[in-house]
Amino acid sequence: MENNKTIKKNKILKVILVIVISIFVCLAVLITFFTVFYLNGTNSKSNFINVKAVKPNGDEPVNILLAGVDVGSKDINDTTKGDDIKKANSIILFHYEPENKDLKIISIPRDSLINVDKEPQKINYASSVDGPKYVVSSVESLMNTKINYYVQLDYPAFRNIINSLGGVTMSINKNMNYDDNAQDLHINFQNDTTIKLDGQQAEEYYRWVKNNDGTGLVSGDIGRIKDQQSFIDASMQKFRGFSTIFKYPSIISALSKNIESNMSTYDVLKYAKIFSHLDKSKVTMCTAEGLNVGIGGNEYYLIDTAGNSKILDANAKVSDDVNKQALKIEILNGTTKNGLAKGFKTDLNNKGFTNITTGNSPQKPIDKTKVTFYGIDEDKISEIKNDMGNDIDANSYELIQEKSEKYDIVILLGNDINK
Repeated sequence: MENNKTIKKNKILKVILVIVISIFVCLAVLITFFTVFYLNGTNSKSNFINVKAVKPNGDEPVNILLAGVDVGSKDINDTTKGDDIKKANSIILFHYEPENKDLKIISIPRDSLINVDKEPQKINYASSVDGPKYVVSSVESLMNTKINYYVQLDYPAFRNIINSLGGVTMSINKNMNYDDNAQDLHINFQNDTTIKLDGQQAEEYYRWVKNNDGTGLVSGDIGRIKDQQSFIDASMQKFRGFSTIFKYPSIISALSKNIESNMSTYDVLKYAKIFSHLDKSKVTMCTAEGLNVGIGGNEYYLIDTAGNSKILDANAKVSDDVNKQALKIEILNGTTKNGLAKGFKTDLNNKGFTNITTGNSPQKPIDKTKVTFYGIDEDKISEIKNDMGNDIDANSYELIQEKSEKYDIVILLGNDINK
């Protein structure tokens, strides 16, 4: 008798459980449909975007460019601008292939080299030339691809969106202590802690590069990109949680009120859901391939357009259009190691470079190797650099934009060469 009562009670509990789950599912569906269709197309700042969306056809790849902007100084030469110029200091390309459900999240360093009126500039300057339109055209040129959609948000928008998610939990693996009173920016996170970041804290984590005592990321912006990618991954994991469905009204409200985009709110949510629900094996995060170069005393990141074409399309054909035999190269030994320049020449000869002279540097010893390009086409520098091997430090390259009558490339070998 007792057993029958127990069985009957368990059945009732199961029925109640099914009913409760069904109610939650129905409620979640209703919330989703209501918020998506009620707010579909709403975007209070969409009129500020001066580049049109290009809707993808069928299953062709989709490229969404996300630009995180902060407020820089006014252009003193343009009195028509009432607001401070917004600089794109975080640029991320989301490359999604619907056919095989692959997502590549590619960070483009803010120091990436572009040319404005034949003068070198960093890509974070692009928005001050012609707003989002110039940022998009610059990325299309650097990455040799077509951008479908553009999304822009500033730090207040970033904070609001993270708060609408209910915060994001991060594991802190380094001390982060930095204060900038001018920007009212104060960062204080301790190593080996796990913390749920609200919008303000998330901004602080996202922006950190160095500490007050000068310690921090040796690789600067490239190192910061790795932290930013970890945060993006954690945010995507948070968005995919079932409980997030009940936050859709606040999330969509935050999106519609805060982002500037040529996408509808519906499309933003659509792709956010697609991306966050992909299998982790289908998501790749990386930094656009390239190298650091010095130009006129300033440091730039020279994007390897051909190399990134291979990232975006594994079947892309990259042509070898460097005329290696025509390049005039001088190799100077800046060390006390005998035969270093000749050994380096032999390596380059084996890779097709034939017009090479060697000699000794008038100044010795040289600690760090330096490679100077004179008037070399920027699109060819990465390919030439790859032939020089991994012994040369990534920060050892300089580009002089004027040609030299004597040499196209001068390589000054230092003690950091292990040959």
